[in-house]
Amino acid sequence: MPDNNEIYRADIIQAMSLGAGDSPLNPDDRDYAWRFLAEGDSWFTIGAIPSSNLLYELRLKKRAIILNLGYPGDTISNISQLSANTEFTRRLAHPNWQSDWNAILLSGGGNDLIDTAADIIRSKPAGTGKNAVDYVNSAALNDLKHTVQAGYRKIVALRDSSNRNKGKPVIVHTYDYPTPRPAPATFLVMPITKPWMHPVFAKRKVPKSLRIEIAGILLDSLADALLELEDELPAFHVVDTRNSLIQADIDAKGNSGDWLNEIHPNSDGYRKIAKKLAAKLHKLLQGPSVPRA
Repeated sequence: MPDNNEIYRADIIQAMSLGAGDSPLNPDDRDYAWRFLAEGDSWFTIGAIPSSNLLYELRLKKRAIILNLGYPGDTISNISQLSANTEFTRRLAHPNWQSDWNAILLSGGGNDLIDTAADIIRSKPAGTGKNAVDYVNSAALNDLKHTVQAGYRKIVALRDSSNRNKGKPVIVHTYDYPTPRPAPATFLVMPITKPWMHPVFAKRKVPKSLRIEIAGILLDSLADALLELEDELPAFHVVDTRNSLIQADIDAKGNSGDWLNEIHPNSDGYRKIAKKLAAKLHKLLQGPSVPRA
């Protein structure tokens, strides 16, 4: 019999490997105590740059397998376009393809925020320009909140259209506070993308002294959007990961604090957040039994 205190690293399958028959793992394997469907952005993505991610660092009290459909740069708006996201739709709810999942893990909203940052950060500040809020277009930020919430509502509705997965826990996470700085993702020390938030702040000539506070306002608004859904939607759970990480220095161009680059934690950072995600999963799945089909 296994040691009750044993901790397991989850086995993870990419959808492309499963479809090509390249993976010896099967998400329907009943030898696993827990089976998870994961969808989201680069915080989940296997093989993305940076090479670590949140799912890699997940350690659990039972053997688990994760079918990971995440894709770097994905937005919750794209993920929730269910007619286009065929793999996620069929694995979650299609009568002939759905699996019996213990939980659905989602990572999304961060790229939606980044993609709309140019609309949210004012080109000309309101008021005196001496306060962080002077540079935030509150109407545009509110529109982003509604867009993200609408995307998650669609996903929950899809879950509840499934005969096997209706009411299964959906677990999402907030993001910790990034530092707007010139720190792109790199591969073999060569930059492969531009920094995400920093160019907008620089182009808008936002005072450097206000940039961290402004980023905090944006990330708090996104977190509030998710937490509001936790009160609204059934079996929708938010892991609030804010204030988990050591923030990067604003002048650092590489690894700093718990951050590998501007918006991705390093392996230590992901490990801290993964502990919070694992704690939520243990609470949900080791408490009252999750109904199974």
